[in-house]
Amino acid sequence: VLRLLLRQSLPRRGEIFLGIALTVVGMCVFNLGLTYGLSKLGASAGSLIPAAFMQTPGADDSPLYMYEMGLVLGLAFAWVLGYGATVAEPALNALGVTAETLTNGFIRKRSLIRAVSIGVACGIAVGVAKLVFGLPLVWLVVPPYLFAVLLTIFSTEEFVNVAWDSAGVTTGPITVPLVLAMGLGLGNATNAVEGFGILCMASVGPVISVMLLGHWARFQLWRQTKAAAEQPAKQLMGMGEAG
Repeated sequence: VLRLLLRQSLPRRGEIFLGIALTVVGMCVFNLGLTYGLSKLGASAGSLIPAAFMQTPGADDSPLYMYEMGLVLGLAFAWVLGYGATVAEPALNALGVTAETLTNGFIRKRSLIRAVSIGVACGIAVGVAKLVFGLPLVWLVVPPYLFAVLLTIFSTEEFVNVAWDSAGVTTGPITVPLVLAMGLGLGNATNAVEGFGILCMASVGPVISVMLLGHWARFQLWRQTKAAAEQPAKQLMGMGEAG
């Protein structure tokens, strides 16, 4: 575009080509780690989670625990895995910085990351439970999205924008390979007919959690404003009694 249309030379050519080269090398290294690290970890974890509560081929002494206890541990592990993968997502950190800057610190980066991570983790745990129990997907999808729409109606614009945008974190380069590999391994181990729903639930989870965070922040702001308004009145009453 510069050479053919604008008839201009490329400014700082050395820096630009160095940046492109480093980007290509970085993406190659990241792809290697993704293929031989995260995907393998997710598939291995997904195939071994059912050994905690059911008989699994290739896992000695399975089930390792009683059914109820093993099921709780398996869902807890899926929750922790989803939380950790979301915290490590680069896009979420960038979203947190942007949200804190645009709202002048009203939405703090740490609070946003924590809320999104909790929402994704809860959604993944529900999706794993759907695989284990074979629950109909419509039962799990329709109520949360209706609740998200209801929260949208009563939420402020800044939290609505950030909440629905945070759902895109579940399509990041860390969360998706890890979660899908875990779901594939879990589905094969439990002989699930289909494994749809894990990422769908992981997408609606942060929408709900961020808007709930917004309502909590508004409630806290209302309490602070009310306390600040009542303070002068109490001081005036104290001065009147002293007089």
